[in-house]
Amino acid sequence: MSAAAALADVHAARPDGARPILRFERVGHVFGTESCPLRALDCVDLDVAPGEFVAIVGASGCGKSTLLRIAAGLISPREGAASFDGAPIVEPRGEIGVVFQDAVMLPWFNVIDNVTLPARLAGRDMSAARAEAERLLENVGLTGFSQSWPSSLSGGMRQRAAIVRALMTKPRVLLMDEPFGALDALTRERMNLELARIAEQSRVAVLLITHSIAEAAFLADRVVVMTPRPGRIAEEIPVPIPRPRTPKTLSSPDFAAVCERARAHFLEDGGSE
Repeated sequence: MSAAAALADVHAARPDGARPILRFERVGHVFGTESCPLRALDCVDLDVAPGEFVAIVGASGCGKSTLLRIAAGLISPREGAASFDGAPIVEPRGEIGVVFQDAVMLPWFNVIDNVTLPARLAGRDMSAARAEAERLLENVGLTGFSQSWPSSLSGGMRQRAAIVRALMTKPRVLLMDEPFGALDALTRERMNLELARIAEQSRVAVLLITHSIAEAAFLADRVVVMTPRPGRIAEEIPVPIPRPRTPKTLSSPDFAAVCERARAHFLEDGGSE
Protein backbone atom coordinates (compact mmCIF):
# COMPACT_ATOMS: atom_id res chain seq x y z
CA MET A 1 0.00 0.00 0.00
CA SER A 2 1.30 3.45 -0.90
CA ALA A 3 1.86 6.13 1.74
CA ALA A 4 -0.93 8.22 0.21
CA ALA A 5 -3.37 5.30 0.33
CA ALA A 6 -2.42 4.52 3.93
CA LEU A 7 -3.00 8.12 4.94
CA ALA A 8 -6.35 8.14 3.13
CA ASP A 9 -7.38 5.04 5.05
CA VAL A 10 -6.52 6.70 8.36
CA HIS A 11 -8.53 9.78 7.46
CA ALA A 12 -11.45 7.63 6.34
CA ALA A 13 -11.42 5.84 9.69
CA ARG A 14 -11.86 9.09 11.58
CA PRO A 15 -14.02 11.47 9.51
CA ASP A 16 -14.50 15.03 10.68
CA GLY A 17 -17.34 15.25 13.13
CA ALA A 18 -17.28 11.56 14.07
CA ARG A 19 -17.98 10.79 17.72
CA PRO A 20 -14.71 10.22 19.59
CA ILE A 21 -14.04 6.68 20.71
CA LEU A 22 -12.35 8.04 23.86
CA ARG A 23 -13.12 11.36 25.54
CA PHE A 24 -11.86 13.18 28.62
CA GLU A 25 -14.02 16.11 29.73
CA ARG A 26 -12.54 18.51 32.30
CA VAL A 27 -10.85 15.60 34.04
CA GLY A 28 -9.11 16.38 37.31
CA HIS A 29 -7.64 14.06 39.90
CA VAL A 30 -6.23 14.49 43.39
CA PHE A 31 -4.23 11.98 45.41
CA GLY A 32 -3.50 12.07 49.11
CA THR A 33 -5.71 13.22 51.94
CA GLU A 34 -7.92 16.25 52.43
CA SER A 35 -5.28 17.78 54.67
CA CYS A 36 -2.41 16.94 52.29
CA PRO A 37 -3.77 16.80 48.73
CA LEU A 38 -1.62 16.24 45.64
CA ARG A 39 -3.29 17.44 42.45
CA ALA A 40 -2.15 15.24 39.57
CA LEU A 41 -4.51 16.41 36.81
CA ASP A 42 -6.43 19.61 36.28
CA CYS A 43 -9.18 20.27 33.74
CA VAL A 44 -8.01 17.93 30.97
CA ASP A 45 -10.09 17.92 27.78
CA LEU A 46 -9.02 15.43 25.13
CA ASP A 47 -10.68 13.41 22.38
CA VAL A 48 -9.31 10.36 20.56
CA ALA A 49 -11.04 9.48 17.29
CA PRO A 50 -11.59 5.91 16.01
CA GLY A 51 -8.40 4.66 14.38
CA GLU A 52 -6.36 7.63 15.60
CA PHE A 53 -2.92 7.33 17.22
CA VAL A 54 -2.42 9.94 19.96
CA ALA A 55 0.81 10.23 21.96
CA ILE A 56 1.07 12.13 25.25
CA VAL A 57 4.43 13.52 26.35
CA GLY A 58 5.31 15.26 29.57
CA ALA A 59 7.75 15.38 32.45
CA SER A 60 7.73 12.70 35.14
CA GLY A 61 4.90 13.23 37.60
CA CYS A 62 2.74 15.30 35.27
CA GLY A 63 -0.20 12.89 35.47
CA LYS A 64 0.21 11.06 32.15
CA SER A 65 -0.11 7.60 33.66
CA THR A 66 -2.97 8.74 35.89
CA LEU A 67 -4.86 9.83 32.78
CA LEU A 68 -4.24 6.44 31.17
CA ARG A 69 -5.45 4.58 34.25
CA ILE A 70 -8.62 6.65 34.22
CA ALA A 71 -9.13 5.64 30.56
CA ALA A 72 -8.56 2.00 31.51
CA GLY A 73 -11.22 2.18 34.23
CA LEU A 74 -8.67 1.37 36.93
CA ILE A 75 -9.37 4.59 38.83
CA SER A 76 -12.19 7.13 38.69
CA PRO A 77 -11.45 10.84 38.27
CA ARG A 78 -12.26 13.09 41.20
CA GLU A 79 -13.50 15.71 38.73
CA GLY A 80 -14.93 15.58 35.24
CA ALA A 81 -15.57 12.38 33.31
CA ALA A 82 -14.00 9.92 30.89
CA SER A 83 -16.12 8.09 28.33
CA PHE A 84 -15.75 5.31 25.76
CA ASP A 85 -17.92 5.58 22.66
CA GLY A 86 -20.28 7.89 24.56
CA ALA A 87 -20.60 5.69 27.68
CA PRO A 88 -18.97 6.60 31.01
CA ILE A 89 -15.88 4.58 31.91
CA VAL A 90 -16.53 3.21 35.39
CA GLU A 91 -14.57 -0.07 35.25
CA PRO A 92 -12.20 -2.00 32.97
CA ARG A 93 -13.83 -3.19 29.76
CA GLY A 94 -12.86 -5.61 27.02
CA GLU A 95 -12.96 -3.03 24.24
CA ILE A 96 -10.05 -1.20 25.90
CA GLY A 97 -6.72 -3.04 25.91
CA VAL A 98 -3.79 -1.99 28.10
CA VAL A 99 -0.03 -2.54 27.70
CA PHE A 100 2.18 -1.43 30.59
CA GLN A 101 5.93 -0.80 30.67
CA ASP A 102 6.54 -4.11 32.41
CA ALA A 103 5.34 -6.90 30.13
CA VAL A 104 4.01 -9.06 32.96
CA MET A 105 3.77 -12.68 31.84
CA LEU A 106 2.97 -15.71 33.96
CA PRO A 107 6.28 -17.63 34.22
CA TRP A 108 4.54 -21.02 34.43
CA PHE A 109 2.73 -20.41 31.10
CA ASN A 110 4.46 -20.53 27.74
CA VAL A 111 3.97 -17.70 25.23
CA ILE A 112 0.83 -19.08 23.57
CA ASP A 113 -0.83 -19.73 26.93
CA ASN A 114 0.06 -16.24 28.14
CA VAL A 115 -1.32 -14.44 25.09
CA THR A 116 -4.51 -16.53 24.99
CA LEU A 117 -5.24 -15.97 28.68
CA PRO A 118 -7.87 -13.25 27.96
CA ALA A 119 -9.69 -15.66 25.66
CA ARG A 120 -9.58 -18.39 28.31
CA LEU A 121 -10.97 -16.03 30.97
CA ALA A 122 -13.73 -14.94 28.57
CA GLY A 123 -14.75 -18.53 27.90
CA ARG A 124 -13.94 -18.36 24.19
CA ASP A 125 -13.30 -21.38 21.98
CA MET A 126 -9.64 -22.07 22.70
CA SER A 127 -8.89 -23.82 19.43
CA ALA A 128 -9.92 -20.71 17.50
CA ALA A 129 -8.17 -18.45 20.02
CA ARG A 130 -4.88 -20.32 19.67
CA ALA A 131 -5.08 -20.12 15.87
CA GLU A 132 -5.69 -16.37 16.11
CA ALA A 133 -2.82 -15.98 18.58
CA GLU A 134 -0.43 -17.84 16.29
CA ARG A 135 -1.37 -15.49 13.44
CA LEU A 136 -0.81 -12.41 15.61
CA LEU A 137 2.50 -13.77 16.91
CA GLU A 138 3.59 -14.24 13.31
CA ASN A 139 2.55 -10.66 12.54
CA VAL A 140 4.83 -9.31 15.29
CA GLY A 141 7.80 -11.48 14.35
CA LEU A 142 7.40 -14.18 17.00
CA THR A 143 6.88 -17.14 14.67
CA GLY A 144 8.27 -20.27 16.30
CA PHE A 145 8.20 -18.85 19.83
CA SER A 146 4.68 -19.87 20.87
CA GLN A 147 5.99 -22.73 23.02
CA SER A 148 8.83 -20.70 24.55
CA TRP A 149 8.89 -19.72 28.21
CA PRO A 150 8.87 -16.00 29.11
CA SER A 151 12.27 -16.32 30.78
CA SER A 152 13.84 -17.27 27.44
CA LEU A 153 12.59 -14.14 25.64
CA SER A 154 14.32 -10.79 25.31
CA GLY A 155 12.63 -7.67 26.67
CA GLY A 156 11.48 -6.64 23.21
CA MET A 157 10.05 -10.09 22.51
CA ARG A 158 8.13 -10.12 25.79
CA GLN A 159 6.72 -6.69 25.00
CA ARG A 160 5.59 -7.86 21.56
CA ALA A 161 3.88 -10.82 23.23
CA ALA A 162 2.18 -8.41 25.65
CA ILE A 163 0.86 -6.39 22.70
CA VAL A 164 -0.51 -9.58 21.14
CA ARG A 165 -2.19 -10.44 24.45
CA ALA A 166 -3.87 -7.02 24.46
CA LEU A 167 -4.96 -7.42 20.83
CA MET A 168 -6.53 -10.82 21.62
CA THR A 169 -9.44 -8.98 23.26
CA LYS A 170 -10.09 -7.27 19.89
CA PRO A 171 -9.92 -3.82 21.51
CA ARG A 172 -11.18 -0.68 19.84
CA VAL A 173 -8.74 1.34 21.96
CA LEU A 174 -5.22 0.31 22.96
CA LEU A 175 -3.69 2.15 25.93
CA MET A 176 0.10 1.99 26.23
CA ASP A 177 2.02 3.31 29.23
CA GLU A 178 5.72 3.71 28.38
CA PRO A 179 5.72 0.23 26.80
CA PHE A 180 9.32 0.48 25.58
CA GLY A 181 10.83 2.53 28.39
CA ALA A 182 12.89 -0.35 29.78
CA LEU A 183 14.39 -1.36 26.42
CA ASP A 184 17.75 -0.37 24.98
CA ALA A 185 17.79 2.30 22.27
CA LEU A 186 18.18 -0.02 19.28
CA THR A 187 15.46 -2.42 20.46
CA ARG A 188 13.19 0.53 21.21
CA GLU A 189 13.64 1.85 17.67
CA ARG A 190 12.76 -1.55 16.21
CA MET A 191 9.71 -1.75 18.48
CA ASN A 192 8.56 1.68 17.31
CA LEU A 193 8.60 0.43 13.73
CA GLU A 194 6.72 -2.70 14.82
CA LEU A 195 4.09 -0.73 16.74
CA ALA A 196 3.55 1.64 13.81
CA ARG A 197 2.90 -1.36 11.56
CA ILE A 198 0.58 -3.04 14.09
CA ALA A 199 -1.47 0.12 14.54
CA GLU A 200 -1.81 0.60 10.79
CA GLN A 201 -2.89 -3.02 10.24
CA SER A 202 -5.33 -3.29 13.14
CA ARG A 203 -6.90 0.18 12.77
CA VAL A 204 -7.19 0.27 16.57
CA ALA A 205 -7.17 3.68 18.25
CA VAL A 206 -4.00 4.08 20.35
CA LEU A 207 -3.28 6.34 23.31
CA LEU A 208 0.46 6.17 24.04
CA ILE A 209 2.20 7.62 27.11
CA THR A 210 5.88 8.31 26.56
CA HIS A 211 8.78 10.47 27.75
CA SER A 212 10.31 10.37 24.26
CA ILE A 213 9.40 13.25 21.98
CA ALA A 214 10.95 11.46 18.99
CA GLU A 215 8.92 8.32 19.72
CA ALA A 216 5.73 10.36 19.96
CA ALA A 217 6.41 12.24 16.71
CA PHE A 218 7.29 9.04 14.85
CA LEU A 219 4.24 7.05 15.93
CA ALA A 220 1.38 9.50 16.40
CA ASP A 221 -1.15 11.36 14.31
CA ARG A 222 -1.19 13.95 17.10
CA VAL A 223 1.25 14.73 19.92
CA VAL A 224 -0.29 16.06 23.14
CA VAL A 225 2.12 17.98 25.39
CA MET A 226 1.28 18.12 29.10
CA THR A 227 2.43 20.67 31.65
CA PRO A 228 4.23 19.77 34.89
CA ARG A 229 1.99 18.80 37.80
CA PRO A 230 -0.85 19.45 37.92
CA GLY A 231 -1.10 18.04 34.42
CA ARG A 232 -2.90 20.19 31.89
CA ILE A 233 -2.73 20.09 28.12
CA ALA A 234 -0.25 22.70 26.94
CA GLU A 235 -0.59 22.01 23.22
CA GLU A 236 -1.86 19.46 20.71
CA ILE A 237 0.50 19.15 17.75
CA PRO A 238 -0.69 17.49 14.52
CA VAL A 239 1.87 15.23 12.82
CA PRO A 240 1.64 15.84 9.04
CA ILE A 241 3.67 12.76 8.08
CA PRO A 242 2.11 10.13 5.78
CA ARG A 243 2.01 6.46 6.64
CA PRO A 244 3.55 3.97 6.60
CA ARG A 245 6.34 5.45 8.72
CA THR A 246 9.85 4.16 7.96
CA PRO A 247 13.37 4.87 9.24
CA LYS A 248 13.58 7.62 6.60
CA THR A 249 10.79 9.41 8.50
CA LEU A 250 13.33 10.22 11.22
CA SER A 251 15.26 12.46 8.84
CA SER A 252 12.27 14.27 7.32
CA PRO A 253 11.79 18.02 7.87
CA ASP A 254 8.23 17.48 9.12
CA PHE A 255 9.47 15.05 11.78
CA ALA A 256 12.13 17.53 12.92
CA ALA A 257 9.57 20.34 13.03
CA VAL A 258 7.17 18.37 15.24
CA CYS A 259 9.99 17.40 17.61
CA GLU A 260 11.23 20.98 17.84
CA ARG A 261 7.75 22.31 18.53
CA ALA A 262 7.15 19.78 21.30
CA ARG A 263 10.64 20.18 22.77
CA ALA A 264 10.16 23.93 23.11
CA HIS A 265 7.76 23.27 26.00
CA PHE A 266 10.55 21.63 28.01
CA LEU A 267 13.29 24.20 27.46
CA GLU A 268 13.89 26.77 30.19
CA ASP A 269 13.61 29.63 27.73
CA GLY A 270 11.08 27.92 25.47
CA GLY A 271 7.34 27.94 25.21
CA SER A 272 4.54 26.92 22.94
CA GLU A 273 4.49 28.35 19.47
